[in-house]
Amino acid sequence: MVFYSLEFFFFLPLVFLIHYYSGDRARRLVLLLASICFYAAFKLPHLLAALALVVIVTYAVGLRIGPDSERGSRKAFFLFGICANLLVLVAIKYLPVIINGINALTSLFPGGMPLPARPVLVSIGVSYFVFQAISYLIDVYLEIQEPERDFGEFALYLSFFPKLLQGPIERASDLLPQLHAPYEFRYDVVRSGLFLFTWGMFKKLVVADRLSQYVNVVFDQPQNHADLSLLFGLIFYSFQIYCDFSGYSDMAIGLARILCIETMENFHFPYFSRSISEFWSRWHISLSSWLRDYLFLPISYALSRKIKPDRFLFMKTELFIYGLGMSVTMLLCGLWHGANWTFVVWGGLHGFYMIFSRATNKGRSRLARRLRLRRSGRLWSLFRSVFVFGLVTLAWVFFRSPSLASAWSYLSSISFKLPRRGVGALLFMAGLVAVFILFEALQKNRQALWGERRIPVPVQAVALAFCLSLLILLAADTSNEFLYFQF
Repeated sequence: MVFYSLEFFFFLPLVFLIHYYSGDRARRLVLLLASICFYAAFKLPHLLAALALVVIVTYAVGLRIGPDSERGSRKAFFLFGICANLLVLVAIKYLPVIINGINALTSLFPGGMPLPARPVLVSIGVSYFVFQAISYLIDVYLEIQEPERDFGEFALYLSFFPKLLQGPIERASDLLPQLHAPYEFRYDVVRSGLFLFTWGMFKKLVVADRLSQYVNVVFDQPQNHADLSLLFGLIFYSFQIYCDFSGYSDMAIGLARILCIETMENFHFPYFSRSISEFWSRWHISLSSWLRDYLFLPISYALSRKIKPDRFLFMKTELFIYGLGMSVTMLLCGLWHGANWTFVVWGGLHGFYMIFSRATNKGRSRLARRLRLRRSGRLWSLFRSVFVFGLVTLAWVFFRSPSLASAWSYLSSISFKLPRRGVGALLFMAGLVAVFILFEALQKNRQALWGERRIPVPVQAVALAFCLSLLILLAADTSNEFLYFQF
């Protein structure tokens, strides 16, 4: 059951009405049962089994590693909880690849016994609730978060259906207090949730799915489009994956608001970023902040305790620690998306971008002063945003391609010859992207346009009617699932 399916449009009003007319204790049970039914609608029993296992193990371990537990056993239970969660993730996402690798090695030796092949399992949502469970255990172990003692509340925290499939990856300190709090219906919050849900559906069905029709053609046969079509296809893919993923996030956040629950923002106009580090502070914010807090910072802290000199391996120790921590973080970020060298290269490229930017920051500033370049103003900001978008778009080639050979084939086939066919489709897609960028720019500069005032209701009504009209007229009938379901 996806957010824009017919079944969901019957499911949501039913859940809302039962939730609205129930008592506080019953409301949480309603949301838990709704979340289980929502996940069960995919008819994939292994997903429910994985969710149940993660909930039970994480809840039990959380109680054993709380501040009142015996110090000697806390670490052992903590490590057990982390390993158990990672084992669930590996078993569903990566075990087939591991088995294939082992079989490839055993085939090199005479008499080697291959392991039985295992089919690839669909892993919708697993990465997200496993990462959420791991962050909970770490916070409890570090005594940042009190362990949750109500099993139902904890199960709802991990399985809350708006954020279950693709995040946001919620922290316990943000979501659990809202689940404990008495329900309060707030009309403005529900209305903003409906607007955000509609906007997310517009981004997915009108922009992302329409662009996919062009992108799929040029990526499937790049040798037949050795002209500007490939460059535009790459640009369109940048907007396709953004609108697809941020569209889901907007719908998820909007659904939570309809139930008067606030979840964290997951995208904040990332393609207006003026540096790669700023891009990652705006793109998939719940994952990037998770990687920062639970991977990059612990690695950096551990290295800083081990390496004391001011310089290490002919570079400043600070830069070495940053570079190593960022490399490990971004390579693992790539592997999180899938066991394919294309994702490793994608993550490695982003790591290289950030390390190079950090290493050359002072040198670039000195060069700008010598050349008397004015590194401020709108024109310079526009140049930086376009440059960063170019770097991000280049990396998307590897993310989209099925293999490194396909990625190189695509890049090597790009030329600046004018396309001889499909010009109408190209112009239509370009116009769609231009309209979307205009919408994004208006939203980003909302405060400058309206200040602290609320946008007038007639303006909101016209915007909503316009989005709904385009949804009806331009929604692509592609039956495309959300791209990030595979991660």
